[in-house]
Amino acid sequence: MPSHLSHGASGALRRFAGRLARGSAGHPMLEGIDYWEELRESPSQMEICVAIFANVLELDEQGEPVNEKHAERRAAAWLY
Repeated sequence: MPSHLSHGASGALRRFAGRLARGSAGHPMLEGIDYWEELRESPSQMEICVAIFANVLELDEQGEPVNEKHAERRAAAWLY
């Protein structure tokens, strides 16, 4: 078993963090919703959101993500 995340898994986390930071996570579900104010006031909400994404994300035998969009939608549903 590998001791590090695969490039695909770390890329999925990086892409999700980028979309979350730009305010575009969960598009189109969260379109027009400014969730940053809530996340700024309670960093633990950001932690929960990232934890949901990471816990839903599934990897194949090579450690590559197979459901990245689904994981993002689940995290976005929590933000919604």
